[in-house]
Amino acid sequence: MKIYRYYIFLMSCLLLTACTQDNEWLNEEKSTQQEVVHLNIQNVEIDVNTRSTTPQDPLTDNPMYNLCLLHYNSEGQLIKGDTQLKDFGEDQPALKYTWSPTLTIEQNTNPETLCLVANLKGNYPTPWPERLADLKETCVDLKFGNSGLIAERKMYMFGYYEGIITAGQNINIMMGRIAAALKFVITATGANESSPYKINKIEIINTPRQSYFFPHNSTDGNFSSGSDISETFSSNNQINNKTIRELVFYYQIGENISPNEKNQTKIIITAQKRERYNAGSSYRPNYQYRWGKAKSYTVVLGCDAPGTPNRNYSLYRNNNYTFNINLKD
Repeated sequence: MKIYRYYIFLMSCLLLTACTQDNEWLNEEKSTQQEVVHLNIQNVEIDVNTRSTTPQDPLTDNPMYNLCLLHYNSEGQLIKGDTQLKDFGEDQPALKYTWSPTLTIEQNTNPETLCLVANLKGNYPTPWPERLADLKETCVDLKFGNSGLIAERKMYMFGYYEGIITAGQNINIMMGRIAAALKFVITATGANESSPYKINKIEIINTPRQSYFFPHNSTDGNFSSGSDISETFSSNNQINNKTIRELVFYYQIGENISPNEKNQTKIIITAQKRERYNAGSSYRPNYQYRWGKAKSYTVVLGCDAPGTPNRNYSLYRNNNYTFNINLKD
């Protein structure tokens, strides 16, 4: 999996202090002024082949349709007047953007925090947390369509910069998705044109429908009843190892960090194999084919492969996971 870092270009700044003639420190008054900074915002391009039944273009999967900028001062307080919105419109989403907002900058050397939230228009917290510490503990509900993909392809994304801010500064912020992408490549041993396998149903159990804005240590509280993904199939669902050797399915879920056993994410695949049977008798055989009894296959998911010692069952945000699953009798 990839690790994305934030690259920050800082300009020099001046440390201002004041003291009396007898060296007693005075209470420092923080001066502020409106200054322009330059934000270079980059969206991570996702590289994943998607299911044939729901094609999506990986290069434009969940781009930025709108942005919200939050500015927290060095004491972790939201500067409400600096909250700004940018709407790209439904027809012109962006994978990267250069934004030069005017912000209230403190004239000192204490770090401040800029937060960017993408695609949350219409679902912003009301109001935004006034303290940065509260924002770090805030979850957002993810909106999913019927097929287990983020609704309208509008993935919520988050990025931030923490450090000294000066006038004219260039800041690069990489936007990261606050959900995980799951790709399932399903094959079948023993399948052929006469006896193919067909996938009837896919269920993903324990799918978090919430994610924190900031990366978090645990998401065990982000589960709710009725949040599992369930999808049934009646076409484009057969594997015969000749014309169709595999089926690919793609889902998105909220982050699942350090899950205890009851919160481990699992996939349950219900499938049938067509079997040969004698519709006649031993004296007058009449061999035909019918679909055999449905069988369920359960796989516990995680960022480590099954069988790994001390396996990590977490599914981290902004990561793409591919699971190769082989069905057998």
